Amino acid sequence: MKKILPVLLAAFLLLCTGCKTASKPEPDRIAGVWKDSYGLTEYRFNQNGTMKIEALNFGSFKGTYSIQGSQITMQYKIVVKNVKETYDYRIDGDTLYLDDQAFKRKK
Repeated sequence: MKKILPVLLAAFLLLCTGCKTASKPEPDRIAGVWKDSYGLTEYRFNQNGTMKIEALNFGSFKGTYSIQGSQITMQYKIVVKNVKETYDYRIDGDTLYLDDQAFKRKK
């Protein structure tokens, strides 16, 4: 009995960890429209890695994004200039942080 108890306990722990719900992959979590609190900038991230930036008084810019760990890299073109920006990012509920700038998920 003493030898079987650790085996049963190990099996139970494996079963419990195997049933844990997986968090959403990053493209699923970031997908949607995010707007800054001033209403000046809006990011639209699609699950397929494409994006669009709407900047008040500057127009809109289409591009792509990629996620590596806690960093997001965005690439887009402004007139004739290619832009590549990398930010530390995190999502907390309905708030996206790019470095320290907060964007709320638009419903």
